[in-house]
Amino acid sequence: MSTYIIIGLTPQGLSMLRILSKAGHHVIAFTNSKKTVGYYSKYGNKRIFKDIEDLKGQILFITKSSHEKINCIITSGELLARILTDYQELYEICNVQSGPLSLLQILAHKDQMYHFAKSRGLHCAKYSLLSEYKTGTLNFPVILKRNYEIPLFFKIKKIDSEPDLFTFIEKIKKEDYNHILIQEYIFDDTAINISYQDYFINDIGRCPFICNQERRLISGITSYLKEIKDATVNKMIINEAALFFKGSGYEGFAELEFLYSQKNKTIYFIEINTRTCGLHSVLNHKFANLSALYNNINNPPEIIENPQLITWINIARDIKARLQTKDFNNLFQFFTAKYDILDWHDLKPFIYQLFK
Repeated sequence: MSTYIIIGLTPQGLSMLRILSKAGHHVIAFTNSKKTVGYYSKYGNKRIFKDIEDLKGQILFITKSSHEKINCIITSGELLARILTDYQELYEICNVQSGPLSLLQILAHKDQMYHFAKSRGLHCAKYSLLSEYKTGTLNFPVILKRNYEIPLFFKIKKIDSEPDLFTFIEKIKKEDYNHILIQEYIFDDTAINISYQDYFINDIGRCPFICNQERRLISGITSYLKEIKDATVNKMIINEAALFFKGSGYEGFAELEFLYSQKNKTIYFIEINTRTCGLHSVLNHKFANLSALYNNINNPPEIIENPQLITWINIARDIKARLQTKDFNNLFQFFTAKYDILDWHDLKPFIYQLFK
């Protein structure tokens, strides 16, 4: 079996750690904080790095002792952003999945990502960098979000009026304005939040999973999802993704997020994660042999699909989401859905997140 380096041990990093370790691969997983949930897994060789220079040194030591190029999977958005800025040579010394690097550098910035999507015919809500925003150029309400994955005190913030905007941005350092995007909020009471995950080889998806993010935290993080079985909707979503990736040569895991208006049948592109995303563990419930992708990455076998409709829940997150919205309907979902993080053979990560 092969050696894999994982960078990032948030829930999606934990998911990859378990998948690869259970398949017999030797996994070395890096995190910059013991507070990440995957650090407490019984699987793999977990290591802390202090900064990018420390990470470079540790990975260089590993690669020098290997007779072949080591595979690397980056699972954290913030760590991917730091690597794209300060550690681009990682793509030369390791087989980093995903890429190509030149495309990731474009898609890592949401303003460039939206320009890329619009140039390929996808619908996007009007936007501006906060540093370039001029009064009256956008309709309220709007959404504030990170243009680039830097540490901030918020992930997504809905702002209802321009006075509220000016009050809120007083908390933000002026030098960070260029890293924040302001975008019109799409209001449609028939719209559903769609996530499309897949593993792409030369633009072609091998294990598509499309779902409705039915319940989310106020910050926008999904706590409960339900697989979409509507063939018409799924075809539309896959066609949108094909437009996005056409000719790009993209390879690796990705998640594309869309807002689908059931009223006017319009699909709005929201964003792309060029890595495993926070919902990644659902793929292990949908595809029985997902780890087979890594046994022959250039020519993987047919992926075995579970035909049953899949629902998925992050228990700790969903409790918080329900409290935020005072939604206590369908509590049986806690017992019928597939679980994120909770693994009866690897309990420490689940227990840790409850007390984090």
